[in-house]
Amino acid sequence: MLELPELYVVDTECCTDHRDFIGPGYEDGHGLVLMRSGAYRWRQQGEESWMDATAGYLTRPGDEVYSAHPLGTGDTATWIHLSETAFDRWFDRAGPRRVTVTSRTDLVHRALLVAVGRGTDHFELGERMNGLLDLVAAGAGFGSHDGSPSPAARRVHQRLVADTCAALAAGPLTGSLDELAARVGASPHHLSRVFRQVTGRTLTWYRNELRIRAVLEDMEQGRCGLRALSAAYDFADQAHLTRVMRRHVGETPSGVREVLGLDRNGRVCADPGK
Repeated sequence: MLELPELYVVDTECCTDHRDFIGPGYEDGHGLVLMRSGAYRWRQQGEESWMDATAGYLTRPGDEVYSAHPLGTGDTATWIHLSETAFDRWFDRAGPRRVTVTSRTDLVHRALLVAVGRGTDHFELGERMNGLLDLVAAGAGFGSHDGSPSPAARRVHQRLVADTCAALAAGPLTGSLDELAARVGASPHHLSRVFRQVTGRTLTWYRNELRIRAVLEDMEQGRCGLRALSAAYDFADQAHLTRVMRRHVGETPSGVREVLGLDRNGRVCADPGK
């Protein structure tokens, strides 16, 4: 469904309808499972709980698990498989397995899946995933991700944001969040969180602003082919470019051409008002 550095995401649907517990099974990796629909009984490392859309659970290698489905089959969930390093970044290996999922977290989760399905670049998907994992970790009590930094830390954060803006200005505007983070010597998660703390905007929003400005410059110069523009600035496809342009400019590409007085081929119209 989605593969990013240090993690991959799988959409799952359970086909088991045993009313009583079956098992044991054993987890083979680190991860996070977020329910979307349905419900079942779950036993993990001897702790029994009820799983539904308000819940999820963490997996660690070797965990012994049992499940029972008194309501029947068909429950759906998103399984986020994490590397050991990524798991440790957000969660405590010795902490609880079950996590509570708020309505806000559920909406962010579903919005991520919509973005995957409709076509979005991996830079935005990486930042969306970081935000989702932040929400789950904070809601489960695995430390705070929103604490106010000290004055010295704020200065360091401001330099990191300035370095990031400079790196984007130098180009290219293509590539992943991980590649940009490596260029400025930070982890993707830290860079994404600090950028939002300092600027009040997501890094995806800022990068999209720069990409759309570059597209507008190209269109003004007569380069109006959406396929070429989408590829040049790392949009997933023409539809993705159109959505981002509408969100940031309030116009579709055809509306922009009209505002700039250009025809479909990027030539200046004889009468731009028509």
